[in-house]
Amino acid sequence: WVRDAKIGLSDYLDRWYRCSRPVDERQKMIMDTSTSLSILRKTTEASVFKQWIKSRTAKTTVMGSELERYLRLEPQETEDPIEWWMAHQGQFPMISQLALDMLAIPAMATDCERSFSLAKLTLTTQRLSMTTETLEKLQCLKNWVRHGAVKLGATIGGGDEVQWEIGDVSMEA
Repeated sequence: WVRDAKIGLSDYLDRWYRCSRPVDERQKMIMDTSTSLSILRKTTEASVFKQWIKSRTAKTTVMGSELERYLRLEPQETEDPIEWWMAHQGQFPMISQLALDMLAIPAMATDCERSFSLAKLTLTTQRLSMTTETLEKLQCLKNWVRHGAVKLGATIGGGDEVQWEIGDVSMEA
């Protein structure tokens, strides 16, 4: 099953992450392709097919080598996998992009579901003309306030009381 998993991962990287290579590597591949095309024109049809097969195999080998290099690494302890992948983007461009994409998926959907529930409460029949952009901004702001990322309001009368309002909720702190 391990061999099948490696092949599946290699195919997945080839399909979805090949174009995320650095520009200079893509340009090198384009130059190699144009050079090989001029050589191909000078050969017979049978050898053209053989050359095409070799060029496809070479691309797969380059892709597989990144995966193989990663799999040959000794296990390393890290407290922040995102930081580790960011530091190794140059060494593993496709695999690091895949890892960062996977790490961006929330472990639990409760926060997402809560956001949708709050959006339903925000978009009432009296507010149906609200644009999606305004609703999105309002939901972000509510989420940030709830998690303490931002504080809204102004000081009342020079004192320490702060008053703010979001939607139908008015608070004093």
